[in-house]
Amino acid sequence: MTPHRRFFYAVALIGITAMPVASSLAGDPSPTTLRVGDTALSPQQYRDVAVALQETSGLPSFAEDADQLKQFAQMEVLAVRARKDRLDQDHAIAAKIRIAIDNVLARAERDHLYASAPITNDDVKQRMDSHPNAYDEYQLSHIFIAIGPTKNGGQRSEHDALLKAQQIKKKLDAGADFASLAQTESDDPQTAKDGGELPPMLGMFVATEFLPAISQLHDGDVTAPVRGAKGYHVILVQQKVAATFENRHKMIESLMRDEAVDSTIAQWMQSTPVEFNKATLDGRTAK
Repeated sequence: MTPHRRFFYAVALIGITAMPVASSLAGDPSPTTLRVGDTALSPQQYRDVAVALQETSGLPSFAEDADQLKQFAQMEVLAVRARKDRLDQDHAIAAKIRIAIDNVLARAERDHLYASAPITNDDVKQRMDSHPNAYDEYQLSHIFIAIGPTKNGGQRSEHDALLKAQQIKKKLDAGADFASLAQTESDDPQTAKDGGELPPMLGMFVATEFLPAISQLHDGDVTAPVRGAKGYHVILVQQKVAATFENRHKMIESLMRDEAVDSTIAQWMQSTPVEFNKATLDGRTAK
């Protein structure tokens, strides 16, 4: 989407209501910051538009970019003409207007639900206590020994996979370099090239069979072979940042607010009948 089209789209989603110039000239004490024909924006209306544009599209305000002011004025002139031509009453255009307005209102209601969710510090602490290790952050590397097809096109039994994983663990205990072994031995090609390194992740996103094995280790420790869905993993804990209320409460509170929003919406949906009669689209009567 071009910047010009993005501007028009963003302003359409804002759904601004400008005051007529006549009201400003008829004793209204509010000064006019912007006037386009018979439409005027007070200082507060202009600020609202500028903030909304920034939030929806990242576009600079008119005060910082004269081109945006020109585009806004052009949009306003076209919109006035469209109303005079009764284009807002065209069924297709009216549908687009409705969707844009409903989209803005739906987002506003979701933001309202998020902000008003009654999540307290005690709630956050209780969530942390009931999910130990879930909010710890891990930087991990792994060496994967596949059961079945291997990276070289061969086949490996579970016995052989476990034996190889155990041999790798012995080499690491004897001082072998983890990254070098991962590059040569791991059956995970995506991570092997990076020495087995995985993206940083919270404990809640670590596979359930791996979390007990790594949660008790310290930085630099390596697990014994851990059975996963497709083979054995030898895992290096490069770094573990333990969760505390101070370093996780904002994130956990945000997650809990999102959960509260989703729960409320689900309840509303359950109590709201939704029916779609496809037969009416081609003139057929549903039986």
